[in-house]
Amino acid sequence: MADPTRNAGELIPPPDLAPPSLKGTTMQQRIVMWRQLMDLAEQFLLAGLRRKVGPDGDLEAAYRRWYQRRMQEHDRAMLQMGQTRQPSGGADGR
Repeated sequence: MADPTRNAGELIPPPDLAPPSLKGTTMQQRIVMWRQLMDLAEQFLLAGLRRKVGPDGDLEAAYRRWYQRRMQEHDRAMLQMGQTRQPSGGADGR
């Protein structure tokens, strides 16, 4: 197995550390892989929340709080992005 620290700081990994290619996969297979990735991400999120609230804590309430904070952060980011965008002035950019 390759040493993952050997190329630390490089943007493009060597071929033996690169993610697998999607060449030769069908759209259906790609959708299945995407869904599996989303399920895994949810499991990590819930495991992190469970760790915070403990074995007897209210996981659903912790998730609701996390989601509410996440949406507030998202809304602030969208507002900031809208406020910092400069008007283009027209189709020709003047």
